[in-house]
Amino acid sequence: MAKLFIGGKNSTLDAIESKLNLKRIYLSKKENLKYFKNTNFKVEVLSNLELSKLTNNANHQGFVAELDFTYSDINKIYESKPKIVLVLDHIMDTYNLGAIIRSANAAGIKDIVMPKENCADITSNVLKVSSGGFIGINFYKVSSLNAFLNKLKKHSYWIYGSMLDKNSTSYYSAKYNFPMAFILGNEEKGISKSALVEVDEKIHIPQSGSVESLNVSVAAGILLFDIKHKVNE
Repeated sequence: MAKLFIGGKNSTLDAIESKLNLKRIYLSKKENLKYFKNTNFKVEVLSNLELSKLTNNANHQGFVAELDFTYSDINKIYESKPKIVLVLDHIMDTYNLGAIIRSANAAGIKDIVMPKENCADITSNVLKVSSGGFIGINFYKVSSLNAFLNKLKKHSYWIYGSMLDKNSTSYYSAKYNFPMAFILGNEEKGISKSALVEVDEKIHIPQSGSVESLNVSVAAGILLFDIKHKVNE
């Protein structure tokens, strides 16, 4: 269990509404106590400087929530069988992780799986970048992505992965089967070999310019919204 801090009025109030495991609320002004009259949270009034220290100088607007964050039990996925599972294969950059979470939330993704080692962790900075996008999402960590993906297949999942190579399908023409897991690979190395062996179809974003590839968080937004569109067709 990790102690994280959420900054911002809307993010704090949304966290309460979503019944997250909040431990305490910190405010910079006593008059804002009115928002928490009907709650059982401990509320403290601190200086703006103290709130800034808690949030690593994020724009907190005088509202900070302390959250006890825990990853969900991976068995929940096998039991609930969500239509779409997002798999992050060793994403290292905290900004990328936060931005992907934000896009995933906007695209209606509710379940994100990451490896236990060699990847960015959920931190206060990641929550800051996600701009409230973490609310409503279940996060999971697994010891082996290969074993996890293999087990998903036994639960009738199709596995897709973002990869630019000659055997990949343009996302324009991709036709997805559900339930499905979609893998986004590491910023430099892409999808790991152990995860790639479980991929049923590789998907790429056609490019016209001189850059070799898109940032993984940008690619995530494009691909996840395409999946959202196709799952609703």
